[in-house]
Amino acid sequence: KMSMFRYNLLRSVKPYIPFVPQLSKSMLRVLIQVSVHFIETKKSSSEVLSLAINKVTNAGHKIPPNFCELFTMVFLLMQIFLRYPKGVVKHHELRKCLMDDLNFTEEYVDDICKVLLNHREILCKNFSETKMDRPKMSKMQWRINISLSLNTVHMNEPTIVLHFKLQNKEFRTLELPLSMFQQVRYNIALLLNELQALQTRSVLK
Repeated sequence: KMSMFRYNLLRSVKPYIPFVPQLSKSMLRVLIQVSVHFIETKKSSSEVLSLAINKVTNAGHKIPPNFCELFTMVFLLMQIFLRYPKGVVKHHELRKCLMDDLNFTEEYVDDICKVLLNHREILCKNFSETKMDRPKMSKMQWRINISLSLNTVHMNEPTIVLHFKLQNKEFRTLELPLSMFQQVRYNIALLLNELQALQTRSVLK
């Protein structure tokens, strides 16, 4: 029987598994460092991502085509693990999920487990505090971007632009290709479905 941890990990991280071959040991360590930094600070994901790119570049490594996806994958798996109380996810289960499901090498698994298991308490504390302190969204607007090719009369693929206003009066803008927007729609629908299922359980009434 699949555990809830494994189910949630696979559901969240599965889209990023095809990019695992682009990882290297040194790059993974950078991604772990910046993911920890993101957990422990109030910096935005874009700031932390820029930090990761600078670290990889300064170390003399080439940025892989799907670097953003790799960062998301590493951060998500750390975040999902830290949501569970200590002792719920066993060491052997974590290793098995990383190796068998995510196709990580044993060397990669050692690095991730070392951080998550040896520094769990401080990471959980910081994760809980910064999660509460990060500014929430107060307003969202969206539009469809349509552009014409200079060489032909055909339209380029449209993109979806999302504008977010945060409670601290800051603004964020996100532009997504249609394929990514469809993935966001799917994940939101999945989340709403799970929330509805939780609300119907008698323990929450």
